[in-house]
Amino acid sequence: MPRTVLRAARPEEQEEAGALVGAAFSADPPGRRTSDGPDTAHQEQHEQYLHRVAVDEGTGRVLATAVVRLGGQWWGGRRVPAAALAGVAVDVTARGRGVGRALIADTFAAAREAGAQVVALIPSTHAFYRKAGCGIAGRRSVYAIGTHDLRDLPRDRSLTHREATPQDAARVAELVAAHGARTNGVLDHDTDTGSARQYVAERDGTVVGWCALGRRPVRPGHGGNYAVTVLDLVGADPAAEFGLWRDLAADEPSAREVHALVRPGGLLEAHLPRQTEAVEDSTWMLGLLDVPAALAGRGYPRGATGRVVLDVADHGVLTLDVADGVGTVTEGGTPSVRVGLADLASLYAGHLDPATARYAGLLQGDDEAVGLLRTFFAGPPAVLDRPF
Repeated sequence: MPRTVLRAARPEEQEEAGALVGAAFSADPPGRRTSDGPDTAHQEQHEQYLHRVAVDEGTGRVLATAVVRLGGQWWGGRRVPAAALAGVAVDVTARGRGVGRALIADTFAAAREAGAQVVALIPSTHAFYRKAGCGIAGRRSVYAIGTHDLRDLPRDRSLTHREATPQDAARVAELVAAHGARTNGVLDHDTDTGSARQYVAERDGTVVGWCALGRRPVRPGHGGNYAVTVLDLVGADPAAEFGLWRDLAADEPSAREVHALVRPGGLLEAHLPRQTEAVEDSTWMLGLLDVPAALAGRGYPRGATGRVVLDVADHGVLTLDVADGVGTVTEGGTPSVRVGLADLASLYAGHLDPATARYAGLLQGDDEAVGLLRTFFAGPPAVLDRPF
């Protein structure tokens, strides 16, 4: 069997890697490079991206490709160094040989070496990534919202809107970070939104909101010229957020629908006048690349205090002490909980309830330990606000 080499991608391999991604995710004929998947040419110009490939040593042919964007992700009010995985593709002739599994392990190791403690991804298959140590972290439900419903939202006449410029990036990053600090799962601001257009809302000369908007064809029978897609939207306060939804996203009369992720328990959900229709519904996954650092780096509820000793399958025993929102981790101890790496990631994200995990046989632990885990990982549902 030919030997496979795992390494960083070279500039001359970008087109071949792009063709692999296109063949894996596009309806176009295999072999053509398409706009689907990651923009590797853009990524190579930015140090925050890692592009890894699996190459046939004999022929030099790229057999598989994967890209991660390095940055941060917000958990419990604290920013944890993170990687976002995308563009994973394996050539059809190389499947079933463990090439994809080896590349993911190599990519995760490279991300960990670069400082990432967790990795987020939107999977094409749960089973494959679960074997790599990733667990389900939450849902990404995109709804079709009538533009007339958004027009009924409160209006702030002190707001003005304009297209975003590169000079707005730092302020927008502050808004995204503030949003992340009060939620879970939010990634650092990324100025690259593809073909979407970016806008800001200003009040008295200060940027108080930002959104990235695109368009897609209308669904049969729903009318209009197009549907607005909201890739991301943040406001400094409710009035600014309402203003973006009402005055920019609700593009009447050309668009009768807005397709947007509605965060459970969020501002928009509470103010929609009627039930909306889901047009996309998927899960996303989280992996703990550096378990001790990820546990120590996450935020925990204020006032929560306690100790849980975790026996993480194939990763040793770790003692997690939490006091007043801060966790510290040491090696060793007498285990009070036994859990696998993928299920620990789901617990970390708050998606998997510890009591439910114990009932399902995914976790072993006594009532006290399960209760502490419930307290430690409590919080708002984790949501990836924008795909990557």
